[in-house]
Amino acid sequence: MRRRAPKPRRGHADARAHACGTAAGRPAQCQRIGAFVPQGTAPRPWRSGGIVLKRLLRALDRRPSCEARTEDAAEAGRHADRALERYRDGDKTAAAALCRSALALDPRQAPAWSLLGRIALDDEQLERALECYAHILAIEPDEPDYLVNAAEVNRRAGHLGRALELSERALSLRPLDARAWQVRGGALEEMDRLDEALDCLRHELELKPDNIDGHSNLLFLLSRADLLPPRQVAAEYRRWGELYADPLSAAAAPHANSPEPDRPLRIGYVSADFRRHAVAYFAEPFLARHDRSAWRVYCYSNCRRPDDVTQHLRGLADEWRDIAALSDDAAARLMRDDRVDILVDLAGHTAGNRLLLFARRPAPVQMTWLGYLGGTGMAAMDYRISDRYADPAGEADDQYREQLLRLPHSKWCYLPPAGMPACNALPAQRHGYVTFGSFSSFPRISNETLRAWALLLGRLPGARLRMTGAPGGESLDRMLEIFDAAGVFADRLDLVGRLPLDACLQQYLQIDIALDPFPCNGATTTCESLWMGVPVVSRSGRSGASRSAISLLTNAGLPQLVAGSWEGYIDTALRLAADLPALAQLRATLRERLRASPLLDAQGFTRDLEALYRDAWRRWCARSTAPGKSC
Repeated sequence: MRRRAPKPRRGHADARAHACGTAAGRPAQCQRIGAFVPQGTAPRPWRSGGIVLKRLLRALDRRPSCEARTEDAAEAGRHADRALERYRDGDKTAAAALCRSALALDPRQAPAWSLLGRIALDDEQLERALECYAHILAIEPDEPDYLVNAAEVNRRAGHLGRALELSERALSLRPLDARAWQVRGGALEEMDRLDEALDCLRHELELKPDNIDGHSNLLFLLSRADLLPPRQVAAEYRRWGELYADPLSAAAAPHANSPEPDRPLRIGYVSADFRRHAVAYFAEPFLARHDRSAWRVYCYSNCRRPDDVTQHLRGLADEWRDIAALSDDAAARLMRDDRVDILVDLAGHTAGNRLLLFARRPAPVQMTWLGYLGGTGMAAMDYRISDRYADPAGEADDQYREQLLRLPHSKWCYLPPAGMPACNALPAQRHGYVTFGSFSSFPRISNETLRAWALLLGRLPGARLRMTGAPGGESLDRMLEIFDAAGVFADRLDLVGRLPLDACLQQYLQIDIALDPFPCNGATTTCESLWMGVPVVSRSGRSGASRSAISLLTNAGLPQLVAGSWEGYIDTALRLAADLPALAQLRATLRERLRASPLLDAQGFTRDLEALYRDAWRRWCARSTAPGKSC
């Protein structure tokens, strides 16, 4: 049954046009090939998918037989084969040139279009990738592999309904296609249809039980979505470890590290995010402040696209190792050769992780921390670093296979990005109304969060909500329908597309109160908000992902802004909005309060972290020197 379109209400079209970056009087093009344009930027004349197809078909019709000559087709196929070889060798420029040569000979050469689409996707050129797959599906409309690839391109571009349609077609042709289930699950997750997404990911694993990344995707969904009780989630993590990691750990050789409890130690950090990424803002403080008389710092970078931040972080390490091109076995040998004493994973189950490297036990003591809000499920991961707010003692310990090590304050230490603007006066005093804001990644924002925000705006007539990274297509429809159902007109929503960091930071100057999503709280955005003088209203839950804000806000001296229910969340936001003089005073003083808090005490944080490391090291020394023990 086709879903009925929502009844148009005042401001609905304006909000859609704003989110899609269209100028007044121009139609919003948010269908197959759409782009968000930052506020104040002229829209680009993107071509629609239909135009692309018509041009392709006209080009194909120019040949009387609609077929390339046999010899041209054969030569085009050879060009496409060589292009694939060049791509696998890492020469994308040569690969793209060979694809274009192939298509000049035979425009129906679908493998050449497919590789061009893959290259465009690698370079985050989603519009170009969409065009390539429009060509492919005109040539091979019923090839499951192409349908699945096209579904993934549409998912990444935000065209979630189209992604579901294409994956469904692929599954009708090949029901046991594990990757089609994976892509479908990803699209459903972004539509906040989480139970259906979980079913798809489970289907995928039934069909391909050795799919390590697919299983990690399932764990990531469980950690952020609050679909199952924490103990059941912990069991899913353990299952991942028992299937993929534990067999590798059993073959690990004993370590030759000297078990001296108080000697200088070698600490290694492993991450794919030593780059312009949120992890870097939290990693730089301790990398820069380790006591070099007691610690030698090794960074093992799995970053495939280094940037200026990579170069900066490289200068903070005593030793820097690029391991992106190394196998897990080779990287583990390198770490043993480096004689690393404590190895710290900063990725968990996120993209680019090297958990199976840790499974090989390259260091005597291994920990996970920072870049992921869950555990790993591995026997080889000895510890998980947290704090008493995010993981309360007696409540959270049985949620992880790792032993919890709790820092005394927060598990985060924040470094504000250079060039952040100065705090401004409270916008509400100038505008005459309160502006709430959320700059979290949109997939974090659940339907129940949107409903709470709609109820909040319904109880405070005149208030507005400002969001960056606003979606298009079906996600935008979903959001507008939720506000519409609560009686909130869409012209009270200021929706801005994706912005570069500098422009995004400027958005904090436009809002009075930040709203945190649930059940997956923000971390970087919470710190940014507080630094800009904007208080954050949050809700805590039972999982670590839903308790990030209670750690940050408590350490910032604002525990009263964390509620345990949606009613308390809305009441907290309304209390802040009702007292503008107090809100203005908080805005004027919050940056200095944050500067004096544990969240920005990089020196104290690093000393606490080193003490935690040292205690873990001493435990290993005690075990390794006990009679009959070999570590």
